[in-house]
Amino acid sequence: MAILIVALVAISVPAVWVITRNSGDVTIKPVAEAKPVAQEEPEKPQETSFWSSSTEVKASTHADRAPVELGTRFTAAKSGSVTGVRFYKAPGEKGKHTGSLWDAKGHRLAQVTFAGESPSGWQEASFSSPVRLEAKQIYTVSYHSTNGTYVGTQGSVPTRSGPLSTTSRNSGVFGYGGNAFPKQSNPKGYNYWVDVVFSWGNRRPRPGGTHSPRPTVTVTASQTGLPTPTTGPSGTINPTSTGSPSPSTDPTVTISPTTGSTVTVSPTPRPTPTGSRWPTSRPTPTWTRWPTSRPTPTWTRWPTPRPTRTHTPTPTPTRTHTPTPEPTLSPEPTDNPGPGGRTCVDFPTPACTGVPPGTKLTEKRLNDDGAYRVTTPGAVLNAVHIPGDLLITANNVTVKNSQIDGLVINELGPNTYSFKIYDSTVGVADRCQSLPGIGESKFTAERVLIRNHGDGFRASGDDIVIRDSFVDLCSNPGDHSDGIQTYYTGRGLTFDHNTVDQRGVEDITAPIFLTDPQIVDVSVTNNLVMGGTYSIQLKNARGSLVVRGNKIVDKTWEYEPVEADCDKIDWSDNSIVTIDRNYNVTSTVGPLPCAK
Repeated sequence: MAILIVALVAISVPAVWVITRNSGDVTIKPVAEAKPVAQEEPEKPQETSFWSSSTEVKASTHADRAPVELGTRFTAAKSGSVTGVRFYKAPGEKGKHTGSLWDAKGHRLAQVTFAGESPSGWQEASFSSPVRLEAKQIYTVSYHSTNGTYVGTQGSVPTRSGPLSTTSRNSGVFGYGGNAFPKQSNPKGYNYWVDVVFSWGNRRPRPGGTHSPRPTVTVTASQTGLPTPTTGPSGTINPTSTGSPSPSTDPTVTISPTTGSTVTVSPTPRPTPTGSRWPTSRPTPTWTRWPTSRPTPTWTRWPTPRPTRTHTPTPTPTRTHTPTPEPTLSPEPTDNPGPGGRTCVDFPTPACTGVPPGTKLTEKRLNDDGAYRVTTPGAVLNAVHIPGDLLITANNVTVKNSQIDGLVINELGPNTYSFKIYDSTVGVADRCQSLPGIGESKFTAERVLIRNHGDGFRASGDDIVIRDSFVDLCSNPGDHSDGIQTYYTGRGLTFDHNTVDQRGVEDITAPIFLTDPQIVDVSVTNNLVMGGTYSIQLKNARGSLVVRGNKIVDKTWEYEPVEADCDKIDWSDNSIVTIDRNYNVTSTVGPLPCAK
């Protein structure tokens, strides 16, 4: 009798089988049982969406009569694939629709045109091929309506389905105009009923521990004449053969005696991984107009601040440096004290902007929508604390010596209202808010401190004057942070003698971002700016365009200091400088030429 010992090594605990061959018969007896190890088995592919085709949508219909992109921001706890996009079609909506998937930087990952739409209700379209998504990254799914009729539900809450979840804040987003990345959100937290079709399939461990390496199978022969097999995960051993066993992809060792009897020893297979790793995309950004009468019937254009991240402004002790006098430039800086009695002699800092020290503030009670609303023409808010947003819906309003924790906005539906704001602070110290600090049109801002907003000022109309103000920016993932951004700006923008600090902010565009084709007559003078992809961008504008006396802090930009339509601009006396921690200019590196 010949004995063939097969040792099955599983991790560090061997399983030894004694194989006895007698008269052509083979018997296998376990000598020591291997310790069980954890195995993984495939999990069937699964698919989910936030809502089903049977979900009843009770939402108001909005008719903006303008092209709009509406979307939902979401993330997935597991990696997987997006196969398509769904949206709820409003009654009366006409025209074709396209669906898109975007990463957090605003790069379109896939697009599809909806076909065979029903008059209203849920519509679905599949991308030509699935798009792989990485776990825990933010994405946006959207659809574009050229007609501008859509549904929206106010006060939506975070939604989960399987590994999918909408972002905790500002999940509903939109943008007016062409088929572009929707970035704006409404402070009232609208849901625009745009859905994603997501699939995933992972491996899950069986009970018993963690996944173990593929076991090694060793076969030793004690009888001369039996072939010595090669070591490997699998093989076929034929004692009549004089060669090595032929490899097999089946993780089974088969020993075929000359009699034809077969014994199979099946070691624990190691599952083949089904997933792959792919690079993490970094989010990036462009402000666009907001629906709510864009989309929202009440106070338009904004839906809800994004996820927040603490941003610490640069400290600004008392100024000690006295800069070299420079010639007076046009328009002249505002050196005369205003209503607050202060002046920013050099470039503005937190020391000469915002609520004057020692001011006693009276807190105002917010309305149910999280805003304090001014409805009386000529009203004056002096030394007040508004613990949310300030909504101005009357003309000739004055705000001074006040703290506004949220944003200041003067647009309701299609209407905007004039106001002035002096010596006031907009924003809080302990969180970053993605929405602009102050907007939209027909306003004057002087000695205002805007802190911890993704955008400082938003210009969306005529007659805007911003002077002697300090903007300290921040960003949340997916933002396109700007010190001032134009959108359907119109005529007569003056941005004079301000400081905009965008250093250290991750999701950025520019401290001065003026690229709106509607811009007519703009003056950018005597400002100190730092940071951004480009520090100053002025493009697509017309009329009188003046960029004069500005200083850009050396090597704070990512690409170039300037991107502009130089042949259209009156460009002079701009320079690159260095500064100290108190925003005092310490040296002039050289002149700043215009560059496209």
